[in-house]
Amino acid sequence: MAKREFSAGGIVVRKKGRGFEILLIKDAYGRWSWPKGHIDQGESSPQAALREIREEVGLKNLEVLGKAGRSNYFFRLKGELIFKTAFFFLVEALGQEKLHVQIDEIKLARWFKPQEALKSVYYKGAKEMLKQAINLYQEVKEKKV
Repeated sequence: MAKREFSAGGIVVRKKGRGFEILLIKDAYGRWSWPKGHIDQGESSPQAALREIREEVGLKNLEVLGKAGRSNYFFRLKGELIFKTAFFFLVEALGQEKLHVQIDEIKLARWFKPQEALKSVYYKGAKEMLKQAINLYQEVKEKKV
């Protein structure tokens, strides 16, 4: 039987002029994705997502806007089969904080225009989840106007 693991992450957006940008990180495999990591003992999945964003890219002024989706997948680590569930949240970066990349975990982080981000994300299901997050962000922003 496979070992179970849980992680959480954030699809981070910020206002840019009349539009918005999406934060992507280049992970240890050289693929564009978003910040995520293990959920610590006693931590909720949204708390874990915010902590991972802080740790990986240094952003602190953040607000969770909603659930962006989840993914389930199997992988092997040192020969052991692991079944992972990752919860993702739509997170808005408030203000214009500078990125401070944690280079021991990720290679790079930068802001993308939405269409550019959709072309850049790599993992299975990532484009669909990003499209959902973009739609959710636009809905949330329309309600605030």
